[in-house]
Amino acid sequence: MKKPKICTIGSHSALNILRGAMDEGFSTLLICKKGTARFYESFGICNETIEITNYADIFDMQAQLEDCIVVPHGSFVAYYELERLMKEFHVPIFGNKKMLEWESDRQKKSDLMKAAGLRLPKEFNSVDEVDRPVIVKHHGAHGGQGFYLARTPAELRQRIKKLPGEAEKPKLIQELVRGTNIYPSYFHSTIRNRTELFCVDRRYESDVDSSLEVFFDEYNPTFTIVGNYPLVLRESLAVQVQKDGENFIEATKRLVPPGLNGAFCLEMVVDRDLKVYTFEFSGRIVAGTNFFVPYSPYSYVMWGEPMSMGRRIAREIKDAIDVDRLDEVCF
Repeated sequence: MKKPKICTIGSHSALNILRGAMDEGFSTLLICKKGTARFYESFGICNETIEITNYADIFDMQAQLEDCIVVPHGSFVAYYELERLMKEFHVPIFGNKKMLEWESDRQKKSDLMKAAGLRLPKEFNSVDEVDRPVIVKHHGAHGGQGFYLARTPAELRQRIKKLPGEAEKPKLIQELVRGTNIYPSYFHSTIRNRTELFCVDRRYESDVDSSLEVFFDEYNPTFTIVGNYPLVLRESLAVQVQKDGENFIEATKRLVPPGLNGAFCLEMVVDRDLKVYTFEFSGRIVAGTNFFVPYSPYSYVMWGEPMSMGRRIAREIKDAIDVDRLDEVCF
């Protein structure tokens, strides 16, 4: 077969994805918003660049992408209508496209993590049930925008009342577990039949990247992510984190067959007793992997060579082509 191009949209982790594709010998195509092409082209990782006005324009240019494999990232969840992506977009996408739907729905997220046997923070079905500090989250991937905190039912009602349309919005009311947030990224290889602990990061989250206590009294704090920094876990924690990643993959095989393949992230908090709680997941490459170009401590130990997440994705595609199993990793 003709070797495909690796394509993504200019946002989130595009530099990581395109550099990795080039490292594995693929040609690259970037679709980006008008005015941003110069930034991406300055790195020398775009064989071809197409500028668009709106992200949705990708649906009208599928003929130009017929020789491509599209690698999704967080912007696909945040900016695309998933129904259109599922039904109208016919270019092969790396990974299980159905995972994007599960990632966009807070209830489905929770159901999948529970099916994996992960320890979750307590969730509340109504304001009246709240008996401890909580964080309120909306559907979709928007980098923490719109989240807010409350200590009591009365405080929560007040916040909901002051936010326009908030009462009607689908939301998750979740216990705020005190501890250290960690964001381990994994890669599940369908071709090699294994789940790899790839890297761990932490996040700088705008104006709340400090003690949360002072922000309970703020009307509208933001958890918008502005960057990431690396973390290496104590090895006893790494053992647990790896096991949780493997259990998560087994749950995806049951609930979202044939299961997740490729990059994913479990978003966790470790409390003072070293209990690990999982409060979110991302079913694709996350921006925290961007720090680990060309490699992370874990990816280097496993591979003995530079291996970024972008390159790991491209390596999986190359391996699938070599054994004629591309249809098992792209949908």
